[in-house]
Amino acid sequence: MKTLRKVLALAVSAAMLTVPALAVEAEADSAKEEVVYINLAADGTAESIDVVNIFDLPEGGTIQDHGAYSAVRNMTTEDDLNLDGDVVTADVGPGRLYYEGRLEEAVSPWKVSIEHKLDGETVPAEDMAGASGAWEMRLTVEADPACEGGWFDDMALQIVVTLDAARCSDIQAPGATAANVGSDKQLTYTILPGQGADITLSAQVADFELDPIALNGIALHLDLEVDGGSLTEKLEDLPAAVADLDDGTSALSEGIASLAEGAGTLSEGAGSVSDGAADAASGAATLDSGVAMLQSAADQFAGGLASLTGQSAALTEGSAAVKEGLAQLQQSVDASAVTPEQIASLQSAASSVGAALEQLSGGIASLQTGLSAFPTDQLAALQQQNAGAIEQLNALAQMADPDTAAALTSAAALLQANSDALSQISGALAGVDTLAAGAADLQAGFDAFSAQLTAMVGSLGSLPDTMGALKTAVDSLVSGYDSVDAGVAAYTAGAAQLEQSFGAIAAGTAQLAAGSGALVSGTAALSAGAADLASGVEEAVSGIGELQTGSDALAEGAAALREETDGMAQRIGDELDGILGGLTGGNEKPMSFASAENGTVESVQFVMKTPAIAKPASAAPEPTPAPERTFWDRLVELF
Repeated sequence: MKTLRKVLALAVSAAMLTVPALAVEAEADSAKEEVVYINLAADGTAESIDVVNIFDLPEGGTIQDHGAYSAVRNMTTEDDLNLDGDVVTADVGPGRLYYEGRLEEAVSPWKVSIEHKLDGETVPAEDMAGASGAWEMRLTVEADPACEGGWFDDMALQIVVTLDAARCSDIQAPGATAANVGSDKQLTYTILPGQGADITLSAQVADFELDPIALNGIALHLDLEVDGGSLTEKLEDLPAAVADLDDGTSALSEGIASLAEGAGTLSEGAGSVSDGAADAASGAATLDSGVAMLQSAADQFAGGLASLTGQSAALTEGSAAVKEGLAQLQQSVDASAVTPEQIASLQSAASSVGAALEQLSGGIASLQTGLSAFPTDQLAALQQQNAGAIEQLNALAQMADPDTAAALTSAAALLQANSDALSQISGALAGVDTLAAGAADLQAGFDAFSAQLTAMVGSLGSLPDTMGALKTAVDSLVSGYDSVDAGVAAYTAGAAQLEQSFGAIAAGTAQLAAGSGALVSGTAALSAGAADLASGVEEAVSGIGELQTGSDALAEGAAALREETDGMAQRIGDELDGILGGLTGGNEKPMSFASAENGTVESVQFVMKTPAIAKPASAAPEPTPAPERTFWDRLVELF
């Protein structure tokens, strides 16, 4: 971008702190300069406007000027000026000519409004003289649409408020440049071209008075060299950076959208975990109740088995005695030396076996009665419930964090051990049925043997005559009792084995009860933790949803920023040219304020003042005659 070199016509110099002079010395060939004096009322309203027109005429001659004046006055010589309509003419000698014209209409480029308050109440300016209290003044400036021309947009405005420090304290003047001028506090506000003003200042006042407020409209002419290239160099990198930002925010938005989708799945999974953990806790409580019942029944069943196997010794001893008696009887028959005592002894042994079998039958009947109250249907239900819980816990472990997964797997393993124990109990119960069937077969075999023995004893009327038959009968008894004795041995062995295995099962059932209690506690804690997890995940999903909304808005904003910053360096450079050009007006000469008929002039300057707020002066002594005024005296009075 080209280097901008602007001449700012700013009268922001020492001269701006006072009522400015008419102008700097004009060049010899200048056509005209204008100083516009706008007399303001106390409330800021323009009451009258006087234009001092300045001509530099090295060789003298006739001037012709334009202005809608109601009256004109020659300020340089006593020569008359001719006002005809809006045309002013005069014949003047060499040098500078100053003449004043009062415009018919008091229309200013700046519309000024001034309001005073005392202790919060609006007070007319004239009533503020000599007042004391909390004073506040609001001064506003805006363009007056009734004034044609570009002076508001082309010229800066300097506002000077001078406060007597002896009368004003705690002065608050935001935006002002404050300076001490003697015993006064001078507050200066500089308003750039085209800008309005809304100024508020306040103070604690005593015996208040206020000097005239001065508002000076001036062109800016500061000799500045502005390197627009250095100002916009970094801006040329901005579009690329914004493009990267746009791409990044788009990627971020897409990533957060994926995160939101995954979070939704996670929320569903966490809900499933929570529901499953609650089911597991409920199932564990049911399992614990069933296990307690099972333990009670197992203890009762174990007692019945112990009572039953207590008869095994008598049964075994009786069977051995019968078998021994049969062997003796058989030997005696073979030797033809059978005695009645042997027969009686055999009958006694058989009677002992019969008694033992009766007790055995009674014990098995009691055991089977106990079995009818045993919760066999609950065994199957518990096993089925365990299988479902194990499957559910393993599925939950696949979705949980490592610590929770380990706890779920451990709970599943405990339930599997419970199921194995339940299978052993079922097998033991089936063994009781087998034992009962064996006992029944044993009883039937003994009954057949007993009947045979009774028949044989009854047939021994004359023992010597019936030795052949006796031998046959005894051999038959021995042969038949072998199967009975084998049944007794098998029965007692089976009963002992069943008692031993069920004893281990009963002990395992006790451990199962203890484990199920721990499982109830663990699954309850798991359920509570899973519920917290589901709640936390739901909150996270909600937060991610808000994050997604924000990221989408960010992506849209970045896209809009990318579009807006495209070509920004060039646009800003052009705007800088325009702004600086607006501040200075370039090197172009301003239009005449007095009349557009005058065309351009060398310079135009505006001086606006309000009347002072002062207490009425005391009666002055009779004045002495004033000396005759010269031209220079009158000229000085203008300023």
